[in-house]
Amino acid sequence: MIDLIVEELIYFAETHLELKDLDALYIKNLIFGELGILTPEKHEISPERKQEIKELIVPDFFVDNLTNYLLEKGFSEKEAENKIVKIFGFLTPLPNQVVNKCNELCKKDSADALNYLYDLSISNYYFQKTKVDKNIVWKTNRGSKDVEISINLSKPEKNNKDIAKLLVKPDKNARKYPECLLCVENLGYVGRNDHPARENIRYIPITLSNRQWYIQYSPYGYFYKHCIIFDKNHDNMHISSETFQNLCEFVDQYPSFFIGANADLPIVGGSILNHSHYQGGKHILPVMEQGVKKEYSMKGYKKTKLYLLDWYNTCLLLEGTNKEEIVSAASKILSKWRNYSDSENEIIASDENGEHNTITSAIKKVENKYSLYLILRNNRCNEKYPDGIFHAHPEHHVIKKEGIGIIEAMGLFILPARLIRQFKTIKLGIDEGLSTEEILKKSADLKDFCKIIDFVRNSNDVENSIRTYIEDTCIDILKNTAVFKDDEKGMHGVDKFIEGVNL
Repeated sequence: MIDLIVEELIYFAETHLELKDLDALYIKNLIFGELGILTPEKHEISPERKQEIKELIVPDFFVDNLTNYLLEKGFSEKEAENKIVKIFGFLTPLPNQVVNKCNELCKKDSADALNYLYDLSISNYYFQKTKVDKNIVWKTNRGSKDVEISINLSKPEKNNKDIAKLLVKPDKNARKYPECLLCVENLGYVGRNDHPARENIRYIPITLSNRQWYIQYSPYGYFYKHCIIFDKNHDNMHISSETFQNLCEFVDQYPSFFIGANADLPIVGGSILNHSHYQGGKHILPVMEQGVKKEYSMKGYKKTKLYLLDWYNTCLLLEGTNKEEIVSAASKILSKWRNYSDSENEIIASDENGEHNTITSAIKKVENKYSLYLILRNNRCNEKYPDGIFHAHPEHHVIKKEGIGIIEAMGLFILPARLIRQFKTIKLGIDEGLSTEEILKKSADLKDFCKIIDFVRNSNDVENSIRTYIEDTCIDILKNTAVFKDDEKGMHGVDKFIEGVNL
């Protein structure tokens, strides 16, 4: 049976991964060797089955059968997963073949190159589409300022303190290879217990500000065609004028995608701060659909407009057709913000704990017009809010405690998979007529859910009230992250800040 599965897998690679002629025989024997099959049976694939294989979108059939075979042979789940990644690495065109193909496609339309890499990443099991498609995703229906919510079943939940530790310079004598999940050395890496196998990953090189970067797709797929653009060098995230230049250069080359940069400080940054990278994709984040709250005049910029968006946190928008003006204005705003303090709004630029002000940014390009979004961030903590004054407040941590990075700050919340189990337990308890105390005893990680249980219990529609609670919490978290609140004091504060920028 496994002999036939391998034959069919080879045909899948011929029709989906451009495997050809003698290469197909060569790779087939490599796969048999990996599976410990030295004298395989010969099988013919029927025309009907060939047609079925041609129409497959994902390789799950082969993955499932290979997994079962390896488990029966005594391999652990981790060992089986790594071996399957290795097999799909064999089947995938070599890195330079992928690059050459993308370069050819770019001559016609750069979007074709991105589409090719995306389809390849699905067919070669790097982007596990079936798992991602199981994520629970919805958009609020509040009439204005709607947010998107995704309960992501494949993303591990991370701790802000652990993320911050990665910024500490490692011991030079303690060699780690690859240094992180975004290093170019992941290409073809066999994997280990604390690092995934990456034989099937492929990149597209891109030059930004005369430096080498690479494009890959995210294995978690937080939104459609979610990609990561990472620096060839393993350097810490740092937001600067060059960041804005890089974002503009990316959308010049790939205008079908947006691209954004996480802030460069813990709490307000992303989950990887020790390797400079951006995120992008073919998606419109909620902040990009919002109206304007106020326009500011800029005497020195004739082709650029500056707006304050009508959004939950403090988001500025620069729009115009002149890239140099966009980069210059954004750089001045960043420079001013880095050192800006406003005690009335609890904003302190720096103290004994270091610098606190930074910016989360993203850009899209439609025809010749750039739209650069700048969210002002501050990661200061105090006794009342030890996890961050402008972070999700403690009462919201049962839903979201991780750093609010670019994706959440711009309106798409990636929530932990544990919520599925926790809310299922709560719903079953309520359906059974259990008291709040009895429900809390069902699982140790429900200890902070007392308020939620009481909220849900008072509704005629438990499932809908759970969804409403999650939505309200996500919106409140965005309000928590606003450095200038949506009130008179906050609006006066943002006006005063803009007045101080030499625009």
